[in-house]
Amino acid sequence: MIENRKDEHIKIAASNDVEEGNSLFDEVQLVHNALPEIDFDDVNPSVSIFGKRLSFPFIIGALTGGTETAERINGTLARAAEEFGIGMYVGSQRVAIVRPETARSFRVVKDNAPSALKIANLGAPQVSRLSERELIDWVNEAVDMINADALAIHLNPAQEVFQPEGEPWFRGVLSKLRLIRRITNRPLIVKEVGNGISMEVAKMLAEVPVDAIDVAGSGGTSFIVIESIRRRDTSESGVFRNWGIPTLLSICETSSVYDGLVFASGGVRNGLDGAKAIAVGADAFSMSRPMLLSALKGYDTVKDTISRIMWEFKVAMFLTGSRTINDLKKAPIVASLPVLLWLIQRGVKCKLTMTMYDTWRPIASILLSKLMSND
Repeated sequence: MIENRKDEHIKIAASNDVEEGNSLFDEVQLVHNALPEIDFDDVNPSVSIFGKRLSFPFIIGALTGGTETAERINGTLARAAEEFGIGMYVGSQRVAIVRPETARSFRVVKDNAPSALKIANLGAPQVSRLSERELIDWVNEAVDMINADALAIHLNPAQEVFQPEGEPWFRGVLSKLRLIRRITNRPLIVKEVGNGISMEVAKMLAEVPVDAIDVAGSGGTSFIVIESIRRRDTSESGVFRNWGIPTLLSICETSSVYDGLVFASGGVRNGLDGAKAIAVGADAFSMSRPMLLSALKGYDTVKDTISRIMWEFKVAMFLTGSRTINDLKKAPIVASLPVLLWLIQRGVKCKLTMTMYDTWRPIASILLSKLMSND
């Protein structure tokens, strides 16, 4: 049953080391500003997303739904989203559509966060198999269930391949995204679940067009690991444990070819990571597993976690002389050689490579040729 799977995901994510890959946020450094010419109290991290004003550009990541445990988690997180003025995804709502008796585990978000930014969520594999009439019904039901301000469609091919009950159905997803674009008046987000978005995929999504891309890169929770634990066989997943595009690089790839909103998730673990994500091209950032672990401990822990993330984010803004989010987007940031080598080899022209692209490309070519000759 889908409900059993949801509870298994929660238990495994909470009690096992399920984080793999490297987000690469440690491979970039914001440049310290010793003379910021602002007071700490002058820092204003607020931002508008889809017509909602957020106290800072943070969205609670997609987690769960469909069970009593999920209902408690969603209710706790929704209360916090409302209190702090931040956004919140819900987990995949397929379970509530095919089993309406579980919808209360999602409706609790609408009840506890009436004015917060709320994002509905459906899976691409399931969407790909729906008729036009069914798709319209699913989209409307998902949005109405939580009074959503936006709709996310998640791309999870790696998870589906390793999931015991997986449905790796991705033929026709683009056409269904175009149909959703026509039938809903809500902003459309497409997100990964932990393996990242490449610039090739970002270009395809730009043509739909979607309103936002959540890169959800590698470096955080790995559903390849989670599903392998569920199968009680980690041997097959071992080869692919680190599969995916690191979150930092996925932000750069996506923002280099896509003009819509870019959300950063996947291994974002503190406010400084969030500030780095904004500085390299994201418009907001998101965390899932840290919020799950906090929610399981109770509402006060959730509040403490969000307060800490917000404080860290504001400190990063202050120490770069950034009064506003637009200032942070312009803040100087330096990348390590491995990051630059990836971006140059991929031909990514983003903030990290724009000013030094012509300088680093020949250097990178020389280094690569030496590495190859050593082999």
